[in-house]
Amino acid sequence: MEVDKIDLKNIQKKLESGRTIEEIIADFDWKEFEGLVAEIFVANGFYVRRNLRFKTTRRCEIDVLAVRGDVVFAVDCKEWSRGRYKDSGLRAAVESQEERANHLKKFLKNNLIARKSLKIDVAKQEVMPIVVTWLQEGIERHSESMIVPVWKLNSFLNYFLLQSESFASTE
Repeated sequence: MEVDKIDLKNIQKKLESGRTIEEIIADFDWKEFEGLVAEIFVANGFYVRRNLRFKTTRRCEIDVLAVRGDVVFAVDCKEWSRGRYKDSGLRAAVESQEERANHLKKFLKNNLIARKSLKIDVAKQEVMPIVVTWLQEGIERHSESMIVPVWKLNSFLNYFLLQSESFASTE
């Protein structure tokens, strides 16, 4: 599936001119925000599928599914602004994303066509839920999921992939 292109070089130029990432992305709508998240995964060598809808015992949607080698991220994009009850809402969003990731695992286990089209081998790959936010949040991890602000996503992926490769080379 074609990812809506976000001009990362233009964003980089604006950052170099002194604008903050919050200022740059403030005008993005939710669809552009998901596109930015997807584009960052693509730039890091991931196969990406946006707005993946599927059904097990209930209907689910994953904002961004990103696959690279043994790594599969089920991403929920949250563009919330700052707010009083945000941490509890974010915890609930993480728990919902973990539930969707578990439903995705069940769906993939029973659907060979979906596994092939999404380039996923459930025997070798673990689906990892992640929530990508607009801004830095008060919590960075809840349950088994990471909460990563979009402006740190590239660094997170680089670190994660480096750790995965170094772990694989020691086996």
